[in-house]
Amino acid sequence: MDCYFHAWTVADPAATVVLVHGTGEHHGRYRHVAAFLNAHGVDVFSGDLPGWGRSPGKKGHIDSFGQYLEAVETWTERALQAAGDERPVFLLGHSLGGLVAVRFVQRYEKRRRLAGLMLSSPCLQLKVDVPAWKARLAQWLDRAMPRLVMANGITAEMVSRDPQVQAEYVSDPYNYPKVSVRWFQELHRAMRAAWEERERLDLSVLVLQAGDDQLVDPDGVERFAAGLPAEVTFVRFPGLRHEVLNEPEREDVLRQMVEWLKGHGGRSLM
Repeated sequence: MDCYFHAWTVADPAATVVLVHGTGEHHGRYRHVAAFLNAHGVDVFSGDLPGWGRSPGKKGHIDSFGQYLEAVETWTERALQAAGDERPVFLLGHSLGGLVAVRFVQRYEKRRRLAGLMLSSPCLQLKVDVPAWKARLAQWLDRAMPRLVMANGITAEMVSRDPQVQAEYVSDPYNYPKVSVRWFQELHRAMRAAWEERERLDLSVLVLQAGDDQLVDPDGVERFAAGLPAEVTFVRFPGLRHEVLNEPEREDVLRQMVEWLKGHGGRSLM
């Protein structure tokens, strides 16, 4: 699948970040993140995952989680080719994109070429457990009607405390508020696999976790991070909601990201 791709570049970059967006959204919601990183000498490569934003495919649906990994591999290969041996390449994923980034690194044969992984409120454990009856129903629907879509349950108030972000989240024509039964099943399979293969996540990791996250369980994410084999920096932001990169305190979050990049191969960042 030829997914939509976009790059925000600078004249003489010191590093490259491959950015992976979350559920029901698109790369364009990270323009301010790219602008901040560009100002510090970082190229940002991104795009829209299958079924989201400007990319092809049924909205909110995937046949398998591997479709997401294929898209990220394409963007990462482009970033590595552009960077050559001259500058480090990092991966950044938010929420669903964090899970995608984790699974990608765990399965990617060339992961040693990546300088590190940054995760923003990664979807590694949901805040509310799925009731057993709903899980059984989803299994039946996955066999009978896998493309059936339903509301994803995410509200603008869950993602950010910023009223402007909330208004834009609702009005954005590229956001899509539904997911398919197969998507739901693939999400849970991917989360289980991420925990089962934690030993393969052997890159340096930065976790930027919302403290008042109503979608992802902060304690679960911290437990996941604590069990990783490589160096991990875990930062919990008390009072911030799910999208730490879209909260009123976003510049503090972004500054911590840049400082981490400087300490992990991007030393010539501005």
